[in-house]
Amino acid sequence: MQKHLLILTSLMAIFILPIPLLTSVAHAQTESTPAPVATGGDEEQQDIDFVDKLLEKNLPQNTPVRVAPPTIGKPKQRASFSGVQSVDSYEDFALIQRNYMPKTERAQISLGLTSVPTDVFFRTLGLNVRLGYHLTENWGAEFFGYALNSSARSEVNNMENTQLVSVRNLVSIKNYIGLNMYYNFVYGKWAFLNNLILPFEIYQTFGVGKITNQNSEDSTALQFGVGEMISLSRSSAVRLDLNWAFYRTKNILGQEQDNNSVFLTIGYSYFFPEPSYR
Repeated sequence: MQKHLLILTSLMAIFILPIPLLTSVAHAQTESTPAPVATGGDEEQQDIDFVDKLLEKNLPQNTPVRVAPPTIGKPKQRASFSGVQSVDSYEDFALIQRNYMPKTERAQISLGLTSVPTDVFFRTLGLNVRLGYHLTENWGAEFFGYALNSSARSEVNNMENTQLVSVRNLVSIKNYIGLNMYYNFVYGKWAFLNNLILPFEIYQTFGVGKITNQNSEDSTALQFGVGEMISLSRSSAVRLDLNWAFYRTKNILGQEQDNNSVFLTIGYSYFFPEPSYR
């Protein structure tokens, strides 16, 4: 009997004693094994909760979080453009557009050399003087005067010496004075040898005048012309003019006839006073 009790006690010790040990091992595994990771939206929420816990640990306990009110800075002072219109504001600038010579309310005086290429039998050369005033950039008026001198060409001397024929050109012009209207309609620039940019303008003239020929006979003339002015500075320019005058005068027989003459002039122009704009 005692022998049977000893065997039963041993069997109970074998099956009952390992239970607490297994329980402690299972509890240790539960603490050391991380929780299963969620996927999808649960994973994002878990990350947010984790960051919140870290932030809470870094904050002192029972310390309220204060958010500073937004500060409103003093507005900056606005830029002043009062001096933009002054000439001094642009002294250091090189203008590329509209860099033509200003002419409004300025006077212009021109002096040039003139030839009359339509005079067949005589070589006619002389001086040309112009004095004008510009009301606007487009419109102006000018007084002009030509003082001319004619000399016989070689063909005339050959006819007189070889063929004994006397040639008289009654319409050879001695002087020509008058008044023109000036209208400018084209502005532009061109480069000279790729080193210099020269502003220029093209204009038209039309007016009336009085022509006196070599026989001191006067005629009223109507003329129109075209010209180009190449600006050298704000107050000086080279001027080219081509004018065509129409008038009536007497021929060798004393009869009235229609005539016309072309005047080709190259000269220099000076503007005054100095511009106070642009």
